[in-house]
Amino acid sequence: MEPEILFLLGVYLVPLALVSLASAWADSRRPWVALLLLALSGGVLGYVALMRDEGLFALREIPDMTVAMIARIVANL
Repeated sequence: MEPEILFLLGVYLVPLALVSLASAWADSRRPWVALLLLALSGGVLGYVALMRDEGLFALREIPDMTVAMIARIVANL
């Protein structure tokens, strides 16, 4: 898989983990899904950092990469 796709996956899993954490806190449950999502996100971002010689992408690149990814998906429909 391309590092751009993996980076976006890792970045967009973090807000999902935070929402899951808030939901678990509100319902007085243990945040297993939130922990799993955070671990998965950290693993994916760590893999991207090791895979690329330059390290992780800059945060300012996220919007452009997202638009480019959506354009690639729409072009393949």
